[in-house]
Amino acid sequence: MARGEGIRGVIGFVETVAAGSFAGAAKKLGVTPVAVSKNVQRLERQLGVRLLQRSTRKLSLTAEGRLFYDSCSGPLRELQGAQAAVSERSRAPVGTLRVTCLQPFGRAFVVPLLAGFSRRYPGIEVQLDLSDTTRDMIAEGFDVAIRAGLPRGSSMVAREIAPLHFVVCGAPAYLAVHGVPQDPADLQGHNCLRMVRSGPDATGWTLGAGKRFVEVKGNLVAGDFVTLAALAQQGLGLAHLPLPLVLPAFRDGKLVPVLADWVSQPTRLYLCYPNRKGLPARVLSFVGFMLEELHANADLRADPRTLLAPFGRAPD
Repeated sequence: MARGEGIRGVIGFVETVAAGSFAGAAKKLGVTPVAVSKNVQRLERQLGVRLLQRSTRKLSLTAEGRLFYDSCSGPLRELQGAQAAVSERSRAPVGTLRVTCLQPFGRAFVVPLLAGFSRRYPGIEVQLDLSDTTRDMIAEGFDVAIRAGLPRGSSMVAREIAPLHFVVCGAPAYLAVHGVPQDPADLQGHNCLRMVRSGPDATGWTLGAGKRFVEVKGNLVAGDFVTLAALAQQGLGLAHLPLPLVLPAFRDGKLVPVLADWVSQPTRLYLCYPNRKGLPARVLSFVGFMLEELHANADLRADPRTLLAPFGRAPD
């Protein structure tokens, strides 16, 4: 007898004894009474003993049947309880959730939301990895990733958070000394703070909806946008930075947007998670919470012209 048939026989036998009939066991198991009876008969043949005495009116246990029932009913109930507990855990928002996120975006937008998330879902432990390195989610065991651009392959679900606009900006002190560029071509006369890059975009910036490429140069290069923003605030040059990252510096007067008509949108931000059925409730809860909060944030969703309007023109 196959192992699966043996297990079905044990389950059918225990449920028949508990219900007092094949019909009662069949109703609980969602099968026919004939199927339950046949499974029990196979079990009896495998064991070489009769477990149940059958009559037209009722079923009764044999001595061997009583011994077998007492031996297996407890472990079977424990197994069913464990299965129910795991199933419930998969639905309940509890457990450890591993999230990887772009560092500047995570610090500015995700970290401030974690207090509210924890209050709503106190049973979820969030392990947050802030890194600009693209992670292999599956290989490294992450449940959720927040990244720029669509993930490769079809094994991930990507939910858009917001378009990611970029703007040229500089410190008021720098602009007062070096002047304000009026056209993208004017950037060639400025010290431009650049990202470490390879490929065709390594030597310049792509500006505006028309994607005008401008060669730029400067004496400072960095590996992340946070560092570039800090250098720009020190008055060391102009930088081409994500608008959500520099909006707080605009409001504090530490940076000023320039070439506001040449805001670019080279990519979008996405929240990604594995494309599979039966996702744990902790993943679905985090995805739903973050999308709800981030979609309500005007710094991410508003038109860039609206966001830049309060800052007017940079001083000439």
